[in-house]
Amino acid sequence: MTNLVVQNFAANVALAIGASPIMSNNGLEAGDLAALGGGLVVNMGTTTSEIRSNHLKALAAYNAIGGPVILDPVGAGATQQRREGVKALMAGGYFDLIKGNEGEIRTVAGAQGVKQHGVDSGASQLDLKDRITLVKTTAARESNIVLMSGVVDVISDGERTFTISNGHKYLGEITGSGCTLGTTIASIMAVEREDKLLAAVAGILMYEIAAERAGEREDVKGPGTFVPAFIDELYHIREECVRGDGKWMEAAKIESA
Repeated sequence: MTNLVVQNFAANVALAIGASPIMSNNGLEAGDLAALGGGLVVNMGTTTSEIRSNHLKALAAYNAIGGPVILDPVGAGATQQRREGVKALMAGGYFDLIKGNEGEIRTVAGAQGVKQHGVDSGASQLDLKDRITLVKTTAARESNIVLMSGVVDVISDGERTFTISNGHKYLGEITGSGCTLGTTIASIMAVEREDKLLAAVAGILMYEIAAERAGEREDVKGPGTFVPAFIDELYHIREECVRGDGKWMEAAKIESA
């Protein structure tokens, strides 16, 4: 259930990594879809009160059978409507993972006065140590996984915490890079259900290493040529995994925090 701006991109990313996407914002379909054994992304990018109602219906359907659900509170600190939307969604059910930039995760955590001009994070208010503390304490409070994306990503389940420094600058120059990261993580969490933090870390690394590989290609001249190359590289990593070739993981820049 992603925003209208990136539905096509998200569907193509899902296909590239071997998932089977359906882009439905109709909460009445959620019971049937949840029974298929997949994961749900609830993305607030183009939210309205009607869409929120559908999000809550879908959340309840996936919670009922234990299907993995990701919350992407896009632009959570930008408006009062979005701040209220975050509260309503979090009160309406359980999210296995909440992902966002610094401004969004600070809003989720309950910080006051977060300023966002659209979907950007806004000026960073925290150093890395404080970001790690915020992510870890929020994950412990919510009994789930919290991912704060940035130049250095921070992810925690409240006990295990990691920083990841992969990625490419072009991810910040295109629409939907954060949204489709959610698509990737949800797809892997649908398969790896025993250790959801492991699934999330695998998704981040696959996504960001593919971005690095795409950004280094000679045919990539900027953000416009980056997107198709990025989808290609996600597909190539998928194919390498099918062959049992895990060498792509040698590029991982991950540290325990």
